[in-house]
Amino acid sequence: MSLVIIMRKIAKYFIASFAFSVLLTTAVLAQNPAPILEVVTPSEGQTIYGNKVPILFSVENFQLVDYQTNKLLQAGQGHIHLWLDDSNPTPESAVKLTSDEFTFSDVAYGNHTLRTELVNNNHTSLNPPFVTTVSFTNEAVGSPSPVATSGFDKNTALVILVVVALVIIAAWWYTKEEDEETKAESKSQGSKSKVTKKRTVKKSKGNR
Repeated sequence: MSLVIIMRKIAKYFIASFAFSVLLTTAVLAQNPAPILEVVTPSEGQTIYGNKVPILFSVENFQLVDYQTNKLLQAGQGHIHLWLDDSNPTPESAVKLTSDEFTFSDVAYGNHTLRTELVNNNHTSLNPPFVTTVSFTNEAVGSPSPVATSGFDKNTALVILVVVALVIIAAWWYTKEEDEETKAESKSQGSKSKVTKKRTVKKSKGNR
């Protein structure tokens, strides 16, 4: 058997093995879809009013369990690690959650970064790691944005100026019309007075 034939058989074997591995991996992934962790609240760029920040998660294809009673590593289950404004997040500094909600209290007003991660029962990262980051802002209750307030004042002032200008124009036009009518009536009465005087003079001459 020539070397070329042997190499062809080896190549066919490797190609067949690779195709089988791909199909097998696809089947396994289809049966075990990747876990999903989504931060529902707060959303990216959201403004929250008050110093209490409620966190709500959506978890799919992953079971949240109590890591204190489930310490053994088991695929498809674990818990959530949560950090707020932590520049060096570690398992030790994380808030450890076994449910899909949590509330931070006494959060300073300003810009914040929330980091979450799905982890195994022993606090190790999944493979591959599943990390989500959300940026949000919180403000004091009843403190509207200065930009929005300024814009509202300018618009209101503009509307008031337009209304005042229209009222002044309408008043001027009305006064002008009245003046013209008054002048017209005065002229008419003056003409009638002259005609009456002429008639009186004529009658007086006739009587003589």
